[in-house]
Amino acid sequence: MAKQVRKAKVLSTEQITPHLQRIVVGSDDFADITCAHIGNYVKVLIPQNGVADLNLKTACMRSYTIQHVNEQSGALTLDFVINMHQGPATHWAKIAQVGDELGIAGPGPKKLDNYQHSHYVLLGDLTSVNAIKGYVQTLPLFSKIDAFIHAPTKQDIIDLDTTRNINWIITNNADEAMLNAIKTIELTEQPPIVFMALEAGLVRKAKAVFSEHFNIPRCNIVSSGYWKKGVDSEGYKKERQQNAELA
Repeated sequence: MAKQVRKAKVLSTEQITPHLQRIVVGSDDFADITCAHIGNYVKVLIPQNGVADLNLKTACMRSYTIQHVNEQSGALTLDFVINMHQGPATHWAKIAQVGDELGIAGPGPKKLDNYQHSHYVLLGDLTSVNAIKGYVQTLPLFSKIDAFIHAPTKQDIIDLDTTRNINWIITNNADEAMLNAIKTIELTEQPPIVFMALEAGLVRKAKAVFSEHFNIPRCNIVSSGYWKKGVDSEGYKKERQQNAELA
């Protein structure tokens, strides 16, 4: 990911669903970010006590997927999950006001790099819904796409600006529902490429289903645990850092 930190301001903030806060940020430094970056991620340098920290070494940072790019103004739209997880980014998103300053680093690349495959399986929840939006808008029309997104309520369903079929799984028991949905997938001749960004424990369970039930090679699976049950965002970040150091 590009290390450039761009100083930005909040242009608007709106709670669009019970669990999503949509924040539009603008900067004179966004000129090189285009609609092609929808679905890419940026690092948001979260203000602390109302003060923006633009230093990559000291700032509290979280990754967020670009939901929309206004090519005329250069504004970026980002969706923050609220009322579900605890952490500095969630707290800031709920209290952010127009004019607040923050830092934006990136954008970084999309996780998938093969856009000529015959079959894709996309699994996500509200933390990764815009990553899936970016893929369904980018993947070729000849490809079969099985997309499943978990949301806690029907009111959390958002428009992904696509004609592709999106399967929304509305439940409080995401693990069971998502694993059952995976088992309904009908494979094509080639093993699918799988992208999933979910709760860390569910990612492990889903990997096992793809490997054992479908015999899909691990190299075809791109996965990330965006959050973890029972651990706040700061604790989960430290846990991942410790695991990376031990790897």
